[in-house]
Amino acid sequence: MKREEVLTALKAGEFDGISHTYQPYSSYGKTSHQTEMSVSWGSVEVTKITTGKFFDGKENERFEDSTTEVLSDSEAVNFIESHPYYFSQRRPDLF
Repeated sequence: MKREEVLTALKAGEFDGISHTYQPYSSYGKTSHQTEMSVSWGSVEVTKITTGKFFDGKENERFEDSTTEVLSDSEAVNFIESHPYYFSQRRPDLF
């Protein structure tokens, strides 16, 4: 992957509009994790959603927690390098 060219393309908005929801995966027990990605304005927004349930003494309680990170510059290029599929469809010459 050409990191400098990918960063230039990201800042130029050539990857804007790419979004994807990665399949959820289960960790321990009844908790699952899912990652959503969207690209706009030269940055990658990554939302991690954790859902599950716990027993509060009387019944099962469900919960959902989400955290959002906005990645830019080298952090965004690192994310693109670890998830190249949708980016390489837009600009295959950089991968």
